[in-house]
Amino acid sequence: MHAHLPYVHHPEYDRFFEENWLFEAMAETYLPLVQAMRRLLEKGVPGTLNLSVSAPLIEMLSNERLIDKFSEHLNKQLELIQKEVRLNEGKPQESLSKFYLERQKTLIDTWERRINRNLLGEFLELENAGKLNLLTCVGTHPFLPAYQSDPESIRLQLDVSVRCFERAFGRKPQGVWLPECGYFPGLDKYLAEFGIRYFFLETHGALLASPPPKYGVFTPLKTTQGLYCMGREQKSSMEVWSRRTGYPGHPEYREFFKDIAQERPKDYLGDYFFAGETPIDSGFKYNRITGSENKELYRPWNAMCLARDHAHLFVVNRETTISELLVNMEGNKACMLCPYDAELFGHWWFEGPLFLEAMLERAASSNVIEFAGADQVMTSSADPEVHEPAFSSWGEGGFGSVWINGETDQYYPQSYRLRAMIQHLKSIQERMGALGKKNGKLMSRYIKQMERELMLFQSSDWAFMIHNHSAEGYARRRLDEHYNNGHALFAEACKAVLKNSDKLAPSSILPKLEKDDCIFSWL
Repeated sequence: MHAHLPYVHHPEYDRFFEENWLFEAMAETYLPLVQAMRRLLEKGVPGTLNLSVSAPLIEMLSNERLIDKFSEHLNKQLELIQKEVRLNEGKPQESLSKFYLERQKTLIDTWERRINRNLLGEFLELENAGKLNLLTCVGTHPFLPAYQSDPESIRLQLDVSVRCFERAFGRKPQGVWLPECGYFPGLDKYLAEFGIRYFFLETHGALLASPPPKYGVFTPLKTTQGLYCMGREQKSSMEVWSRRTGYPGHPEYREFFKDIAQERPKDYLGDYFFAGETPIDSGFKYNRITGSENKELYRPWNAMCLARDHAHLFVVNRETTISELLVNMEGNKACMLCPYDAELFGHWWFEGPLFLEAMLERAASSNVIEFAGADQVMTSSADPEVHEPAFSSWGEGGFGSVWINGETDQYYPQSYRLRAMIQHLKSIQERMGALGKKNGKLMSRYIKQMERELMLFQSSDWAFMIHNHSAEGYARRRLDEHYNNGHALFAEACKAVLKNSDKLAPSSILPKLEKDDCIFSWL
C-alpha cells in the first residue's frame, strides 16, 4: 500500500480546505489501519503488509501545527455527530448516528492516548512487531520519467527521500515505491546510488522488459544495476480497483458521495464544515450505494460481514492463482504484487480496513500463500537472468500521459529553469567562497529554499489534478506560486551578491517562505 498526499501546509489559516485531505486520510485510513493491525497482533495472526510512506506525508505527520489541527478536527467531528444523535432521536438514522458516535470516540482514544498523536511512531512499532514492512517513496512524488535529462533533480529528490525516512524510522529504506510507478531505463542507476535495493512497476514495465521474464510478473526481476523489481499482478488489482466489478462498488457498501454536510444548513454545521459557501465533507454518511438515486440507509453490520466475505474470496482467488502457477515454476516460489493507494482502504472504501484485517486472518490458515514483507522476499526467488525494465507508468494509457500532456507540458520547462537558477547560485557561492567573500550563509539559505520550491513544484499530484480536473485551480495556483517564489528568491540572492551583503533586506520574502513552505526544514 502506498500512503501519500501532496504537501499542504497553510499556517496562516486556522482552517484551510485542502488541509482536510490530510485529516480525512488520517481519520478514515491511517488510524483505522493501525486499529486493525493492533487487533491482528493481539490475536497472534501472522502476515505482513507493505506500506510505503512518502516524504511529504512524513513531514506533515511530524508537523506540530497540523497535529494540533487534526486533534481539533476530531473534536469538531465529535461535536457534530453528538448533534446528529440528538437530531435523529426516534428516526431510522438514530442507530447509525450512534454507530458513528462510538466510532469517533474510539478514534479519538486511539489518537490521543493509545498512540499519543504519533502515527509515525506507531507505524514503526507495528514494523518491529512484524505487521508492517515500511518503504519510502521518492521526494515530493515527482513523475521521474519527466526528469530524465535533469539527473541532479532526481538525485536531490532521492537524497531527501532517504534522509526523511531515516529521520522518521531510524534506518535507511531498502525499498521504494516509484511515484505513479513511473520508470525509465537507467533509473535503477540513481536508485542504487542511494542504497535502494528494490522497487515496484506497473505490469507492462516488467512484461516488456528486455529480455522478457520467464515467469512474467510472478517472480522478482534483477536489473542491470543489481536491484530487484516486480510488476503488478492485474487480476488482483481488478478485483479491488475496477469501477464495474471491484468489491468497493457493491451496493451494500457505504456511499462515498453523500455526506451530511451536503444536506444540513450552514448554521447547523457551523463554519468549520464550510469553505466560504462550499460545504466540506464531515465524514458522516448515512447511505449505502444501492445503485439508484434514492439511496437506502447504510447498514454497518451487513457491510462489515460483506467485507469479510470479500476478503475470503480475495484470498481464495490468490490461492487458486498460486496453485496453478506452481506446477510450472520448476521449484521456485511464486510471488504476487498487489499494490494499491492506501487511501482506498477507509477513505474511498469505508470498509477497506476491515477487508484487510479479514484478509490476513483468512490467509493465516492457508497452506498455499502468505502475506510477506518485500524486504525479505524480493531476492529469495528472483529470475536469475538480468533484465532491463521498460519505460512505463500506471494510470490511463500506462505510459505517462496522465502527467505529460497538452494541459501540463508547459510546466516541465519551468522546472528546468528553476534548476538552472539553483545551479547558477551554487556556482556563484563556490566562487565567493574561493575569494573569501561574505554572504555564504545567506546564499545557502536562498539555495535551500529554492530547492524546496523546486521539489514542491515537481510533485506529480498537481499534474494529476489538472488532468482529472479535480482541484485543478488549486493545483495550478501551487505550481505558479512555487515557480514565482523561485524567481523571487533568485532575484533577491543576486542582489545580495551585488551588494556583498550577508544580511537580509527588510522586504525579503525568504523568512516567510521558510515558514510557509517549510518541508524538509532540516536541509
